[in-house]
Amino acid sequence: MKGFERGVQSYAVATVKLAFPDRNVCCGLCPMLETYARKQCRRTGEYIVDDRLVGLWCPLEILEEEKTNVTESIK
Repeated sequence: MKGFERGVQSYAVATVKLAFPDRNVCCGLCPMLETYARKQCRRTGEYIVDDRLVGLWCPLEILEEEKTNVTESIK
């Protein structure tokens, strides 16, 4: 791994596709929900009061529904 003695020059941004059943987008079905002691979003750190909803700081961008096979759309 390169050293960072001179600081960070740039960052790479990556995305990931998540599939929610029947377009039911909620924290309870999200793989980024941490459920050990409290329900907390791994992405934002927000504590989730009701996992049937979406967190206040949820960064997910909902795309239009795709008319494809589910296994194909998450590849």
